[in-house]
Amino acid sequence: MSTDHSLVSNIVARVGFCSTMIFGTIQILLTCFVKQSVFGSYKFLITMFAAFGMIFAVVEVVVYPNVHMLNTGALYFTLSRPLNANLDISKILLAVYTWFYAFTISLLAVLFIYRYLAVFNQKHLKFFRGFSMLIWFSYCSFFGFQYSIGTYTFMTFDDISFAYFRDEVPLRYNMTLAEIPAMGIVAYDPVDGSIRWWNVMCLLNIFTIMAIQYTIMICCGLKMHWEMEDKIKYYSPALRRHHQQFFKTLVIQISAPTMTLFAPLVFIVCLPMFNMEIDMSVGVLICSFTMYPAIDALIVMYVVSDYRKIALKLLKSVTRKMRKPFKSPKSGTKSVAKRPEPMSTSTQVANE
Repeated sequence: MSTDHSLVSNIVARVGFCSTMIFGTIQILLTCFVKQSVFGSYKFLITMFAAFGMIFAVVEVVVYPNVHMLNTGALYFTLSRPLNANLDISKILLAVYTWFYAFTISLLAVLFIYRYLAVFNQKHLKFFRGFSMLIWFSYCSFFGFQYSIGTYTFMTFDDISFAYFRDEVPLRYNMTLAEIPAMGIVAYDPVDGSIRWWNVMCLLNIFTIMAIQYTIMICCGLKMHWEMEDKIKYYSPALRRHHQQFFKTLVIQISAPTMTLFAPLVFIVCLPMFNMEIDMSVGVLICSFTMYPAIDALIVMYVVSDYRKIALKLLKSVTRKMRKPFKSPKSGTKSVAKRPEPMSTSTQVANE
């Protein structure tokens, strides 16, 4: 059964990869046509978010991570050998994948910070210009390293955790635990039921990173919801419209990542602590992470009118060019048919 789950996880990862690459590329191209005077540094931020989302999707299909929940334990592994690497390098790549996840949710929080400052404290937008952008790149990278190093450190097998999953892996995946790149945690000792704090530290580390980013998003979103109308009522109509559109985008950007980025991982992180009798693969939840960048691109392109206008113009232009080869023979035939009829020309002039 779990091999079927692994196949489904791989399919979900490929769907996420294709959709993210397509819509991320479209968003980046459309962003290039948006006026810098209107969007400022936000133009760079959403481009960077789309670009890192695409890189995240690439890492996803290279690593194909999976998670198996077994009572109080969680096994983080892959059934493939990414880039034909050996076992140790493959484990490092599993940790690298978590770096991109943490970077993505941290960058999403930075987008909320920018929109908040753009409305309530514009003088601090100087920290989003030029080399000051390195501050935010470092911010996202810090949490990325905290997540990945914490995962690699706290999830490394010891005798208890290795023995806990040793018999389960061959039954579910037709491979021995020693053959696959894997890391695992066991929240409670199988013998005396005591808390295994070294492994629990991994769960606390993940939960802390998510809580910080999600709190930033919620606080900025609520502040904008309560006070934005008073702040932007003196802006020009065009600028006021753009702020309102981006606020709608942020509202949706809270709901969408809650369902695709935060809720699945909260479920995975909290489940071992409940000490329940469970035995299931949740790799589909992990592989669905890379679908969010595609969803985010669709949100921005749908809500912000400038993106819609540019997309429609480009679509009409492409459609017009595609129709020309098919229309040219017909138009040529009509013109030849009308040449020997001088009355049609005079009639047309008379009618005008």
